[in-house]
Amino acid sequence: MTDDNLMAINHIKAPASLGADTLIPVGSPDNPAGGKRVQLFKKDGFVAPDGTIQTGTWESTPGQFRRAVMDAEFSHFIAGRATFLADDGQKVEFAAGDAAFFPPHTHGTWIVHETLRKTYVVWRNAPAP
Repeated sequence: MTDDNLMAINHIKAPASLGADTLIPVGSPDNPAGGKRVQLFKKDGFVAPDGTIQTGTWESTPGQFRRAVMDAEFSHFIAGRATFLADDGQKVEFAAGDAAFFPPHTHGTWIVHETLRKTYVVWRNAPAP
């Protein structure tokens, strides 16, 4: 990849209308409540050659799981509804149209009420607080 490609605009076109067949399964993490496991999917938008920046579209089926991304992340929620219970006690309700920044090392549990889809940017190797 040339430096010109690194500076190109990354257009994630109509992520809310992506068909399920365009998303790649990326796992089924444990449910801390012991219930049914969620299914996670994604479609990469841009991944820097050194892995420090990644964009794309992500989706989760309903259920609960622990947040696995420990890097800084900006998300724009485009479908669904969920609650994030941060380990520090903060409770945040998310719905389509909302956006959030998760600082590096944000730990907590997702409770997905309705299939949740978001676009995201992750910055890897962020320093610990």
